[in-house]
Amino acid sequence: MKKIEFMDLFINELDYALGVLTRKVKKNISADDSMDKSNQKKSINVMRVNHMGEVCAQALYRGQAFTTRDKEIRKKLYEMCNEEKNHLDLCRERLDELGGNSSILNTAWYTSSFLLGCIAGATSKKWGLGFIEETEKQVGSHLDEYIEKLPDNDKRSREILNKIKVDEEKHKKSAKEIGSRELPGQIKFGMEFFSKIMKKVIQKHTKIKISLNRNKVIKDQRKTHKLPQQATLKRS
Repeated sequence: MKKIEFMDLFINELDYALGVLTRKVKKNISADDSMDKSNQKKSINVMRVNHMGEVCAQALYRGQAFTTRDKEIRKKLYEMCNEEKNHLDLCRERLDELGGNSSILNTAWYTSSFLLGCIAGATSKKWGLGFIEETEKQVGSHLDEYIEKLPDNDKRSREILNKIKVDEEKHKKSAKEIGSRELPGQIKFGMEFFSKIMKKVIQKHTKIKISLNRNKVIKDQRKTHKLPQQATLKRS
């Protein structure tokens, strides 16, 4: 019976993960052409990183709920997860408006965050919601950092990130009220280090993508210039 229950839960989590990773905003999106290309790219990079953060948050909560034996903690985690879906949609919607794409590595980020959440859930008897509280603290610092990176005229993205920041503060308070405990310094450092790696990889991937697109444009331009010359040679 327990094996059947576990398989049902596992299949349910796979289904949920696919829903998060393929989630799209259903309403019609109007393109934002209020910024020049340079500022638009900056905003896309910022919102891509924050969208990735929301994907990871979903996985972290679901992972902890999957392994915790505390029914009250599990219930609260599912509630927080549903609330965070709005953040996921806001970041996805803004990316669509800016003409940007989410990270192609989101599946890897979701999987690694889910496993981290599983570890947190397995130790919830000792640390309570300490992992969630610490995550929300780090997310708050991260949001402050990335709000500063936005172009001055991108008010829409700034409003979205400030709204998310207010909600994250509420989740941090909720975790404290339920019974979070202070995590050891090495665990905090590990979580922060993991977060920095993810951001670095996304930034590196973005630079590579920009470089490839630039090379493609150059090649296309060269082909365009060559075509008239080839046509002239055929005529002669």
